[in-house]
Amino acid sequence: MKMEQGKTAGRAPWVRLQEIGGVLLLAIISIALTEGENAVGGTKGGYEQQPVLQASQLAPAGLLKGDRFQVDEKVPTEGFLGRFTIRSDVGAFEAHGLEMLRIRVAELGAIAQLEAMSKTETFAKALGSSAMRPVKAVQQIATDPVGTVKGVPKGVERLFGRVQLGAESLWSASTATDKSSEDRTAEVAQRVGGISRDVLGYEQERRQLAKSLKVDPYTTNKVLAEKLDDIAWVTFSGRLGVNAVMAVFVPGSLAMSTTTFTTDLVWDTPTAELHRVNEQKLHDMGLGDARTRALMRNPWYSLTVLTACVTSLEQLRDVSGREAVVAFAASATSDDQARFIAAGLQLLAHYHQTITPLTVLSASGPITARDRHGAVVVPAPLDYVAWTARVEELARHPDLKASQREVWLTGQLSPRARRELSAAGWTAHENVPWLVPREGSR
Repeated sequence: MKMEQGKTAGRAPWVRLQEIGGVLLLAIISIALTEGENAVGGTKGGYEQQPVLQASQLAPAGLLKGDRFQVDEKVPTEGFLGRFTIRSDVGAFEAHGLEMLRIRVAELGAIAQLEAMSKTETFAKALGSSAMRPVKAVQQIATDPVGTVKGVPKGVERLFGRVQLGAESLWSASTATDKSSEDRTAEVAQRVGGISRDVLGYEQERRQLAKSLKVDPYTTNKVLAEKLDDIAWVTFSGRLGVNAVMAVFVPGSLAMSTTTFTTDLVWDTPTAELHRVNEQKLHDMGLGDARTRALMRNPWYSLTVLTACVTSLEQLRDVSGREAVVAFAASATSDDQARFIAAGLQLLAHYHQTITPLTVLSASGPITARDRHGAVVVPAPLDYVAWTARVEELARHPDLKASQREVWLTGQLSPRARRELSAAGWTAHENVPWLVPREGSR
């Protein structure tokens, strides 16, 4: 060692400078290569960053630009969902996920139709004879549902780890006493997309109007909700009727139907009754009072999304583990998470009905299932999945060991996530159509 040190010490200064320079050059090259990998693959510490993508990489052209709107070109993928920004002539909207983008674009068509209605001579006459609205028709969380949802930084990635299954909510629900019908109706109004109590049939008129437009009556789109309020109140109190104003519709003017979660049950059932029906169905499934109350009291489930959850659970009636799923669903802390859970249940119900019957559900984060052949099935209603620590944890989870393991993804995997999942023994089905289970099946 001393001899080596002596040799180094005896070298000329310019030789030592060359060596130092070479080390610095290698360090610079190494840093540049690492930064280049981060820029291209988004890797950091062995994992990928969730990237910012072009809107065209995630959505078809028809959803990105129209006569009255345009979607921003850059789309961050936070929590595995694209965060689309829609610029329109009635304002800017955020759409978390491709499916919500479809809904928001279709809602723009509905808004245009409502505006056309309000300018007709027939409507003007009804407006002159309509009564002053006694209550504001829509009462939302924090009085601003869209702003509230937009400001909640709780994406669905949280649901890919070990999740507290709503312990506090379950305890609170288990100690709650039965509520009067009046209190129950007021509670419904506090949900995202909630409508206030019925005013002598006004709420029915509003639901009929939403059905005519093929939009969700419990939408979280503040602009659409307010226009539904205004038009429905005039047609109701002015005794005009929705059908009288439907004549202004231009055939084919709606961009597309938004019925992923919205069904005739949602459109045709009074608000308070729909709440009661969902609660009764959960009780009839024998899922436990505390779990049922916890899910029913979670304000992040609009009545439409809640109904989709309950309907899917019904269609999985012969599959064990639904109690755990309800507790998991009760843990949702944002609109995004509630929709993710509802959509995942829809995918599983469709798999159960049309591919292979399922035997057991699990919900330790996220919801998974096993079919009668022992295959593990993971529903993933997501836009873009990068290789993150949460995804690796799921891929290598000891509870999900099986000879056959499948991910059913409505979006796409990053190239690295595709390779890693394949290496870990998973089969990934990408760009799966949004599959809604058949009503009345099984």
